[in-house]
Amino acid sequence: MVEKEGIIREYKKREYFEKPSTILNRKKKAIQRKLLKKSRKGRADY
Repeated sequence: MVEKEGIIREYKKREYFEKPSTILNRKKKAIQRKLLKKSRKGRADY
């Protein structure tokens, strides 16, 4: 139930202070990885 609520993930995220710029960079990298994965998936259809 705790895992379902996301409490453990939230705790790990808040365990250490992260600068706002670091958070932004991490989110940008995650978006890039997602787009790259999506583009690779699209090429496999040929």
